Amino acid sequence: MINELIFVGVSFFHPIVLQDSVGTETVNGKIFVIHQVGEKETLYGISRRYGTTVETILQYNPTADGGLEIGQILKVPYVPKRPVRPEGTLHTVAAKETMFSISQAYHVTIDEIKQWNNLTDNSLSIGQEIMIKKPATSMGNAQTPSPTKNNGLHLVAAKETMFSITRQHGITMEQLKAWNKLEGNEISIGQELIVAAPKNEVVRPTTNASGMTSVPVIAEIKKDQTPVQTTQPKVEPREQPIRISESVKNSDEIMQTGLAELISGTEGNRKYLALHRTAPVGTILKVKNEMNNREVFVRVMGKLPETALTDKLVIKISKSAYDRLGAIDSRFRVEVTYYK
Repeated sequence: MINELIFVGVSFFHPIVLQDSVGTETVNGKIFVIHQVGEKETLYGISRRYGTTVETILQYNPTADGGLEIGQILKVPYVPKRPVRPEGTLHTVAAKETMFSISQAYHVTIDEIKQWNNLTDNSLSIGQEIMIKKPATSMGNAQTPSPTKNNGLHLVAAKETMFSITRQHGITMEQLKAWNKLEGNEISIGQELIVAAPKNEVVRPTTNASGMTSVPVIAEIKKDQTPVQTTQPKVEPREQPIRISESVKNSDEIMQTGLAELISGTEGNRKYLALHRTAPVGTILKVKNEMNNREVFVRVMGKLPETALTDKLVIKISKSAYDRLGAIDSRFRVEVTYYK
């Protein structure tokens, strides 16, 4: 009966607690929110939802350090939500929104948003509340900027790759890299890319006898001058090309979902490497962080050992790949794609 009265009291004075939980519990005068883990949830996401930290959740749920399971019950210390201050606007993060798109919508900078909300990086989660302290003009008409601009620029959106952008604009990978001075295939959400040849310039990609396309060279056209076709020396591939492509869907594709973990001792290695249970050494895998949809390509450097500590893992990745995915938890859910 006492527990029921406490439950009703918390429901009355803190109704927001019950919107994201299955109930509350009071232990030694301390209120805990009883949370049932849902699909794709992480410790970081749960901590942000209830206004606490991952360390605090682990303090009262030590078994959660090994990863979360759907249906698992967690006791989260209740933290009363702070009232919204009148001098700002509270923005709730929607699907596919980024720190960049929010800053553009409210005409503020990313650094200002991070400062107002005590954030250390650009990672956001769906449903997260962001304080915007500057009153924006014409807020009712504020919109997220269009991914493609009319001035020959493309704003990288979630799940986009260099391959999909080149297909969208009818250009080649070599052109995209040359115009933007890119060396690798990595791009980030919110990055601006040049997707059209600059004015008064001509791009002439050439193909050699082996079928390889050389990097295009941009030559300026002057009046009364015939453009000169210029090519760079033949470029030999340094490693096997990545076979994963968004346009390829056949029986050879293998897709896995599960937990990923950091390979210890790779903090000083800048390469994107992985340990996998079945993929042969040298295979290229596409790994997507299911929490923020960030992707990275990694190369298999060895076999994932069969131990009790790794039985719930699908992959281990190097520190550079871990950082590229914007991972925060020691274990987090990923989607792994590769081809036989």
